[in-house]
Amino acid sequence: MLPDLERKLLRIIYNFWSQRRRIPTMKELERTTGRAERDIVTALHQLEREEYLQWPDKSTLHTMRLLNVLPSEGQAKIKSRSGLRSDIDYWTNY
Repeated sequence: MLPDLERKLLRIIYNFWSQRRRIPTMKELERTTGRAERDIVTALHQLEREEYLQWPDKSTLHTMRLLNVLPSEGQAKIKSRSGLRSDIDYWTNY
């Protein structure tokens, strides 16, 4: 399981990419995580070592690429919602 900062960075980078189609700047990462640049860079190096992202040019964040965003099977599992009735069932099943 990833430590809190690494998990948070991965989520932020993924969300920026999916919503804005770009990698966040260091200032945006500092603002959204509340951490210092050196802590963020250390966490990004750790994510690269664990093959969650690829970062060829360390002088800029724009060369970063996400490789593995989904959690592994041993980590977070989706709980089934058996026994709960969804709203769509109410409106479609007369």
